[in-house]
Amino acid sequence: MSASYWLENLLAYSLQVAMVVAAAGLVAAALRLRQPRAMLAYWQALLAACLLLPLLEPWQRLGVGPAGGSATIISSHASRADSLASSLELHTWVLPALAAGFGIGLVRLALGIWRLNDHRRSAQPIVPLPSVLRHAQALVGVAPQCYFSDDVSSPVTVGWLDPAVIFPRRFERMDESHQRAIACHELLHVARRDWLWNLLEELVLTLLWFNPAIWWVVRSIRLSREQVVDSQVVELTGARKPYLHALLEIAAMPRATTLPAPLFLVENQLARRVAVLVKEVRMSKPKLVVSLVIALAVIGATGWWAVKTYRLIAPSGPSSHMVVGYGSASPPGSDVPSTFMYYTVGGDVHAPEPIHWPTPSYTPQARKDKVQGAVVTAVDVDAGGNVAGVKVTALSLSNNLSDGLDESVLQTLRTWKFKPGTKDGRPVPVRVTVEVNFRLS
Repeated sequence: MSASYWLENLLAYSLQVAMVVAAAGLVAAALRLRQPRAMLAYWQALLAACLLLPLLEPWQRLGVGPAGGSATIISSHASRADSLASSLELHTWVLPALAAGFGIGLVRLALGIWRLNDHRRSAQPIVPLPSVLRHAQALVGVAPQCYFSDDVSSPVTVGWLDPAVIFPRRFERMDESHQRAIACHELLHVARRDWLWNLLEELVLTLLWFNPAIWWVVRSIRLSREQVVDSQVVELTGARKPYLHALLEIAAMPRATTLPAPLFLVENQLARRVAVLVKEVRMSKPKLVVSLVIALAVIGATGWWAVKTYRLIAPSGPSSHMVVGYGSASPPGSDVPSTFMYYTVGGDVHAPEPIHWPTPSYTPQARKDKVQGAVVTAVDVDAGGNVAGVKVTALSLSNNLSDGLDESVLQTLRTWKFKPGTKDGRPVPVRVTVEVNFRLS
């Protein structure tokens, strides 16, 4: 698949995700879905759906003919974006920039994990465990290694197979009820294997670092996860007020900056966590089920519309379809260019038929320099049979000169008119390939 295909598909996929995530956020707000456990599952399912979109939708496959000719259904929005990408040659720097961002993200993630493990190696084991930590372990049912460290400013959980909890030195000076609440919170992260979930989410963000919709979904997942753990701490300890004070005390500490450790405090989300704790969110089970069904239906409908509007394009592959075209050959001894339009017939895509197709003309300078050769273009024909966009995809001209022949072709093709292309009998936007051959007698 060429760089331009990658860029087109990446743009189409990003638009699909943005539409689905926007619908999910709006419907959740409209239905007032706030129950933490339900919302955690909701956002996780949304993230999975976004990641699986390319696998769940039909890709539009291009059929290839002479000179790379093809016909495929396109979106008018994608057509304009592709024309912009072509005119600015975005693929020459966007894809390297995306790859560079991915590489930087991997390095950042590796350094974060290394730094956490280094903190663990240099930390002081808490031996023997104070009674408050033993009580918290008994409440939660897990007993990871516990440490004190001067290198962390808030509690962090490290590791999955061999987990550990690192507490800041300030933990020793806190009220015992606050210590119990904080310890239960971190131990619940261990029991729930949240380290692994955070790590997987960091990998997703590293891969799709350029997509703000994915960042928003992951942020929503982490907020819901913290709210779930908050509610579990209150259920275990039966002490809502001390836990709220513990939250505020931790918030007053300088924030730890090492990621992807699941931190006790999620940055900039304390107010929403406290709001849920102060006013417990309740929703009857029938109402919750109905609300989730409505939300999922809206998301499904939006996703269907998104993949229909912004379709992903598969690279050309073997095809048994026959390639045909329209053409006008130059009369013998004439310098009038020949034009040929290629497209693939078969399947459910029928290419548009030209009904008004004037021939591009030689420019005076090109005739003077005796420039000959071919200009190959991609022409986007909308559902009304008008040319919505046109770009040059290949130049094969003598003397390595164009002398305005490419611009002559573009200006002329913009005036062409077509009988619209169809899919299942309905007019649809279609892209075709037009080749113009310039020959001097």
